[in-house]
Amino acid sequence: MEVNFIILLFTTVYLIATILYYRYTVKKGMVFRYKPLTLLVVFILFLLSLYGVIAHKPYNEILPFIG
Repeated sequence: MEVNFIILLFTTVYLIATILYYRYTVKKGMVFRYKPLTLLVVFILFLLSLYGVIAHKPYNEILPFIG
């Protein structure tokens, strides 16, 4: 359960920072240079950890090949 909270915390911080950086680049007219595959993987990890927190499941039950 603690792993879910840690992953949820770090992915939330990453996604919020990405959104803020995107808004900054749009305002300044710069190019947004994040890779879409990285954002997709982080977003999927965010959803999995959020599901684990809500359903009270440990991370190794959500993804059995990890544990």
